[in-house]
Amino acid sequence: MPPTDVRVVVVGAGAAGLAAAASLARHGEPPVVLEADDEVGGSWARRYDGLHLHTVRRFSGLPFRPLPRTLPTYVPKDAYARYLSEYAEAERLDVRLGHRAERIERTGSRWLVRTRPDTSFTARAVVVATGRHDRPFTPSWPGRGSFTGRFVHSADYRTGGEFRDERVLVVGLGNSGAEIAADLVEAGAASVTVSVRTPPPIVRRQTLGVPTQLLGIALAPLPPRAVDRAAGVVRRVGTGDLAKYGLGPPGWGAFEARRPPVIDAGFLDVLKRGAVTVRPAVQRLTATGVVFANGQEEHFDTLIAATGFSSGLGELVSAPRVLRRDGLPDVCADGSSHAAGLYFIGFHESPRGALYEASRTARRLAPAVAAYLGTAS
Repeated sequence: MPPTDVRVVVVGAGAAGLAAAASLARHGEPPVVLEADDEVGGSWARRYDGLHLHTVRRFSGLPFRPLPRTLPTYVPKDAYARYLSEYAEAERLDVRLGHRAERIERTGSRWLVRTRPDTSFTARAVVVATGRHDRPFTPSWPGRGSFTGRFVHSADYRTGGEFRDERVLVVGLGNSGAEIAADLVEAGAASVTVSVRTPPPIVRRQTLGVPTQLLGIALAPLPPRAVDRAAGVVRRVGTGDLAKYGLGPPGWGAFEARRPPVIDAGFLDVLKRGAVTVRPAVQRLTATGVVFANGQEEHFDTLIAATGFSSGLGELVSAPRVLRRDGLPDVCADGSSHAAGLYFIGFHESPRGALYEASRTARRLAPAVAAYLGTAS
């Protein structure tokens, strides 16, 4: 079957992809949106039960249609999934569900997008919006195959009730790891241990009544190192000294690293009351547990790998000089790459919030794509 030829393809119907698609449509370039899932917002709906946005409602909506004011400040994941689905419908976006992009490559003056099942599209411009969290990542620990307990990636975690009365190790202390650890405690796990390779900065959702995201937006124009130093002082006031609970000083600053800190949603409470034990990095797995970097061995019924995700862009995109060494796209502020007609959105993280950044990029990307199509016609 020959490829379907269109002007613009957006790969991914998550928040970033929908923001880009709606903005493109408003600039006279309505795209075809390819989505691997069977429903818009499906990946949000399947995430763990207690998940809420870490960013405030006001700065988490997409262009042209803010999140309803009837929703709480920190929106539950199911409500956000519904919002994405309703957004796509309200903006009349052409979303093709069940189309997983397998390869994007140049063919003559166009881009060829091969999808599964066996279909393909050619387009003058392609916007990649598959996100940083497309594929679960698990380290190849020695002894992985010998562990006889349950092994779960955070992407497959739903509720702590599944692990009641079990000894659980959570590996990784990002936002997911911290929230899962707190959820396990409240659900009645026999013990909860967190393995931390590099301590992250942990901040309260609000400081003196001001949401952390708003502070991130306000402080973003200032020198990152100076902001991180000041933030460290404020953080210690808000969280106290965590060293006595097993967490040393943060190994990185949110503004210099250009990534969000861990937003506390209950973890600090369970940590300070002694319901969570902190251990160093995992060295290897055994049949019944884990040996940590300090040589200490402990037994666990379940290991939950909150070890993050990879973008998978190396396998998806075939174009020179487009990806950095870390596998993420090398792009300008408008999402444009070194390859003409190839754009990326939703891969930029910052203390201002990924959803906030995606909406900003969408408003810059759309006129850039429209201008490119005008010259490429």
